[in-house]
Amino acid sequence: MANYIHVPEGAPMVPKLDVTLDEHDYRAGALKLIKTLRPHWKPSEVKMKSFTDGITNKLIGCYVGGSMQDVVLVRVYGNKTELFVDRENEVKSFRVLQAHRCAPRLYCTFNNGLCYEFLQGVALEPEHIRSPAIFRHIARQMAKYHAIHAHNGWVPQSDLWLRISKFFSLVPTHFDDPEKDQRLNSEVPSTACLRDEMIWLQQNLSKLGSPVVLCHNDLLCKNIIYNQQEDVSLPKSLHLLHRAIATDWRCSVCPARMPPGPEMSNSLTTNMLGTIIKPLTLGITSMNLQV
Repeated sequence: MANYIHVPEGAPMVPKLDVTLDEHDYRAGALKLIKTLRPHWKPSEVKMKSFTDGITNKLIGCYVGGSMQDVVLVRVYGNKTELFVDRENEVKSFRVLQAHRCAPRLYCTFNNGLCYEFLQGVALEPEHIRSPAIFRHIARQMAKYHAIHAHNGWVPQSDLWLRISKFFSLVPTHFDDPEKDQRLNSEVPSTACLRDEMIWLQQNLSKLGSPVVLCHNDLLCKNIIYNQQEDVSLPKSLHLLHRAIATDWRCSVCPARMPPGPEMSNSLTTNMLGTIIKPLTLGITSMNLQV
């Protein structure tokens, strides 16, 4: 398997609970999970807060008392997301990152989701990540991911283009609803056009020589948590895979409408390289970090 994620020996096992949550009426199912994870909590006192920033999954915070000091996050997988998200790899990713102190604690999985530790802080907005004080923390945290070496000297290979091709196979070519079908044909480029663009990108980006490292692959602003101790966490790790290092950097700090200037680019590179152990062994330079 070209992108095997190896869980270190001694990493804690993650229990699997035979519980299925209804994403529209989740309280009863969530309480079954809490009964195992927090047996000392009284069900009548458990409060639940739904977080609305997710695109594909439903996220619920469970806690007791007036403050959210001890919160169990319950993530319910979105409908059919298993078609493009490898759930087994997601659990392995949590365990790998937890072993390297780069992720929140994973409490358990259940039939259609998982439960994990809540990290205190605020989700960032695009304007925040341009702050030097914040984007330097982001760069250092990203570098910790990138410095996790492959198992037994295995040379990682990126399967980015293979996965994009798989995603194309899931894209509908028409809808039965006339209005949706009209929008698809008028507003979305054809599959053939998108495939041609992908081939062009593959041919040109593959020449850059960007090192293939373990990447987060989902560094949207809302997936970056910043706390009052001026620390940054990247709690959402569904897509941890080996990819070109430049793709992680591009996804996190370079939203399409906010390209970085030279000062920001150089500072990011310096902070990433300063964090990676023996950075030269990865062959990383400011040139092959750029896309």
